Amino acid sequence: MTTTTAGTASTVTLTDTDVVRAVFQAFAGADIAALGGLRHADATWHHRNDDRLGGVHHGGDAIMAYLARSAQLTTDTLRAVPQSFMADGQGRVCALVRLSATRPDGRTMDGPQLLLITLDGGRVRSIDQFVGDRAAVAAFWA
Repeated sequence: MTTTTAGTASTVTLTDTDVVRAVFQAFAGADIAALGGLRHADATWHHRNDDRLGGVHHGGDAIMAYLARSAQLTTDTLRAVPQSFMADGQGRVCALVRLSATRPDGRTMDGPQLLLITLDGGRVRSIDQFVGDRAAVAAFWA
C-alpha cells in the first residue's frame, strides 16, 4: 500500500492482522464501501451452525446480505468485539471475538466466537465462523 502526504509518497506495509482489524473497524462503523474494498468479490463466509443464517455465503453480495440480515434481525444491536488475534504469517488470521446482540423479543446473545480469516493479496478470501454455544446461537437466531 502506498500513501501520499504533502507531495511525498511512502510505502506502508500492512500485516495480515492489520487488515483483519480494518475489517472489524469497518463492520463496527457500518462502512459498506470499506468492507467491500477489504474482500475479494468472490470471497466466502461460512457461518458454521445449524440456524437460519448458517451455511456458506458465496460472493460479496451474499456476504453483505448475510451481514444485513444479521443487523436487521437484531435491530442493529449486533456487536463483534475482537478479543485477540493470532496470525500465521501466511495469510491466515484467527480472531477470538465476543459477539453480542439483542433480538426485538428480548432474546440476547453474548459469547465467544472464533473467526478464521484467510487473506490473499491483502484482502479477505474467506471467513470461517465458529460459534461458541451452538444450541444457544441457534435458539437466538430461530
